[in-house]
Amino acid sequence: MRTNSAQKSSSSSSSMLPALAKGLGPAGVKRFPYINLVTSTIRNKREGVMNNGRDFDLVSTVTKTVLDKGTANDIEPCTSGDSSIGRVHSHSMPLQLVVRALRQRGKGWRRISANRVRTALEACGQLAPGIISVVGPEPKSDGSEVDSDPNRGLIVQQTIDACSTMERLLCEAKSKAHVSFLPTLDHVASARLSSLSHSQLLELNTDVAEVVRFWQPSAFNVSEVNALVTRIEALARVVNQGRFVTARLFGSRNYGLCSNLSDVDITVSVSSPRGSGAQETDASNRSFFRDLAALLRKSAGFTRVINVSHARVPIIKFVFVTPGKYRLEGDISLNGSKGLAKSRLIATYLGLDPRVRQVLSVLKLWAIRRDITNHNTLNSFGLMMMAIAFLISRKVIPPLQMLATAHVTPQAWARLAKIHHSPHKIAMLYPAINSASAPTTPENASFQLGGSAVRCLQSGADLPEWTVEGTRAYYLNGGELNRWRSPNHDSSATLLFDMFRYYGFEFNPRLHAISPRLGSTTIPRASLYHLPPLDSETTIADPNKWRNKVRLLAIEDPFDLAVNCGRNAPPEWVEGLLWEMRRAAWTLLPSEHHHNRHHAKQHSPLDRLLLPPTEKIYCDPGIWASAYHRALEPPLPGSMTPVFDPAVDCVPDRTVDLEGLENAQLRGSPALPIRPPNPVTLPGQMRQTF
Repeated sequence: MRTNSAQKSSSSSSSMLPALAKGLGPAGVKRFPYINLVTSTIRNKREGVMNNGRDFDLVSTVTKTVLDKGTANDIEPCTSGDSSIGRVHSHSMPLQLVVRALRQRGKGWRRISANRVRTALEACGQLAPGIISVVGPEPKSDGSEVDSDPNRGLIVQQTIDACSTMERLLCEAKSKAHVSFLPTLDHVASARLSSLSHSQLLELNTDVAEVVRFWQPSAFNVSEVNALVTRIEALARVVNQGRFVTARLFGSRNYGLCSNLSDVDITVSVSSPRGSGAQETDASNRSFFRDLAALLRKSAGFTRVINVSHARVPIIKFVFVTPGKYRLEGDISLNGSKGLAKSRLIATYLGLDPRVRQVLSVLKLWAIRRDITNHNTLNSFGLMMMAIAFLISRKVIPPLQMLATAHVTPQAWARLAKIHHSPHKIAMLYPAINSASAPTTPENASFQLGGSAVRCLQSGADLPEWTVEGTRAYYLNGGELNRWRSPNHDSSATLLFDMFRYYGFEFNPRLHAISPRLGSTTIPRASLYHLPPLDSETTIADPNKWRNKVRLLAIEDPFDLAVNCGRNAPPEWVEGLLWEMRRAAWTLLPSEHHHNRHHAKQHSPLDRLLLPPTEKIYCDPGIWASAYHRALEPPLPGSMTPVFDPAVDCVPDRTVDLEGLENAQLRGSPALPIRPPNPVTLPGQMRQTF
């Protein structure tokens, strides 16, 4: 597999452009530039082009004036026939006479100065060397004083084709007055994969299944990771101070959406001393963590150990080189029972239907290859919740947190749909919530007082009250799941396309919240007290308020109902993510939806889907205005010109040739990602690709 070149190109590029302007690098705001950077880039470009256009317009008028009233130079007699007409090679005219002639043109020209004309001529002369220039008189050798007027004696000289050249440059300047934007890909909104032939759909599904086979660690790698967990547990017992200790994997290594080089997330469970209070337990745990980090630093194989004790959830970050020479990065957390429960929930969903693993595997690999997810914006868990909520809404899998049986009838699905459209019914599904985190108001009182038990959608019986760390964590599991039969028979490729298309075009983050617990991507934000709808007045007029106050993406945690998994994503990042979803859906369409059909047929749709972003396409922050257009509906402050007007700017000559640029990139890319050699040691930058 190819190393992601985005970071390399970003670091080696000119320092003239800010890092945020690159649209490259690690995921997060660096991947999608700040919204005020987008607007300022567009404003500066338009102002610069307008200035250049005015210069070309002025110089074009000057060339016509010199041609009409200037002196013809370098007249070459015509030798053909009896004509006495010579061939003129150039014209010239004193600068002061040029200015006088321009002022005689009337209103708008009367205040033109010689300095303004000379500056415009010099600027355009650099773009068209040898076509037009300003030359001065020969320097005086008698020692007389220099004339106080620097423009006196200057001569404007131009070639015979100066007029046509300036007209051409003027047309080019005006054509560049509009900034290029990323394509909106609106035609994809109504597209369907049903237009694929049987063989094409079969090939696409085969490629999707190949990604699943690729994204599985080798048996040797799994054994080394398990040995690492056992070793950390043994070291933890050395410093356990007489308490019981266990170490377990959670995250992607737990539910299997990982590769040989995926991070290793470990939670160490330590029993609290008898009779200890909360403060004593916290102090004891921090002391235990500090001693464990010190012991890890002394242990063979650990090349880096950092104790992040100041975090809300203290962790130990480490790098470990296995005996088989795998370089593994990971985190160790303390008493992370919720993380284990969430990992088991995802693992249960993955086991219900093979299409779930296929869709989630491609989604996660796509997010890594496109530099989208990270811990500072939206991690892979949040992305998995988006996918699971979508698959439940399509009845591929059942809402496990709302059922006591895997036998789900159409009537049960109808009850779930009624809940989705009833704020009152949604409110009754929320147990009492700590008033410290949710102050009582008329709007959220029902959520705090609604302490009635959650009932099974199918039978109506009360569901068990399982809790983890004081949080309700029930979901259906066990042998009962063998009864599940999905009424949805779409292929994994169709589900993948529909998911990208839905989030890219239909999902409105301003109005809707994503709830995997309720199995919906369209829960009104007004129905959830901790995910309220956005203030319609919070717009680009105040970019800082927009970035700091707005939580545009609302993804409800399946257990911590008051936690928004998308809370760290800036608004720009969310809009960029949704554009990436549109692009992803476009890549999966058959070749007739691409302009270059011949080239599109030479590559699998997944080849294009997994292309990493490059500086050649995304280095200009202004191109993102089309992706951010919902936030840019008001014009720039102090301007009547919209930043992006779909009716005006969605035309071919103002749109980035995304397909052509990606075609060039595809010619140097492998057909499909392949598993790295075993064993392998790779730097952290390359690790993210796998």
